Amino acid sequence: MSPTDNLQAKIQQEITELTTSVSGLVESFRKLQNPLAESHRKVPQATNQLDKISEQTEAATSQMLDMIEQITQREDEIIKDLGVVKQKAESGETTEIGALADVLTVKATTNLNDAYAIMEALQFQDITAQQMDHAASLLEDIEGKLRHVLTNVSGDEAPEKLEEPAIQKKKRAYDPHADLFNKTTNQEDIDSLFQNPKQQPVE
Repeated sequence: MSPTDNLQAKIQQEITELTTSVSGLVESFRKLQNPLAESHRKVPQATNQLDKISEQTEAATSQMLDMIEQITQREDEIIKDLGVVKQKAESGETTEIGALADVLTVKATTNLNDAYAIMEALQFQDITAQQMDHAASLLEDIEGKLRHVLTNVSGDEAPEKLEEPAIQKKKRAYDPHADLFNKTTNQEDIDSLFQNPKQQPVE
C-alpha cells in the first residue's frame, strides 16, 4: 500500500470516528431536550401553585378574622341588650322586651351563620395541603428530569458524584385543580382520594 493510500485510509478513519462522535453528541442532545423542556414547563407550574397557596391562605385568614371581629362585636351588643332586658323585667316594663328579644334572636342567628361560614372557610387547610402536594410533585419531577440530564451529560449511567442515599418518594394523593375561591373540590372529594389504598401516603 502506497503512502497516499495509507494517508487516505487514515483520513477516512478519522472522518468515520468524527462522524460517530457527532452522532453520539446529537443523540445526547436529543435525550436532553425532552427532560429540559419538561423542567422548563413545570417550574412555572410549581411557582404558580405556591403563589396560589400563599394568596388563598391569606384570603381565608383575612376572611375569618373579619368575621370573628364581627361576631365579637355582636356578642358585646347581645350582652348589653340582655342587661336591658333584665332591668325591664325587674322593673315590670315588659312592653319592649318582645322587640328586644327579636333583636337578640337576629344577632344570635347571624353569629351562628358566621360560625358555620368560618368552619367552611377552614377547609382551606385541606385544599392548601392538596396544592402543596401538587407543587411538591412538580418539584420532584423536575429533580428527576435534571438528574437524567446530568446523567447524560456525564456520560455514565450512574455517575458516582450523583449518588445519594436512596429516598423513597412519597406517594401523593391530591387534586391539582383544588381551589378555595372556585371551590372546585369539596371535602367529600378530598376524603375520597385518601380512601383509595393505592393512593395512601407512605409515612
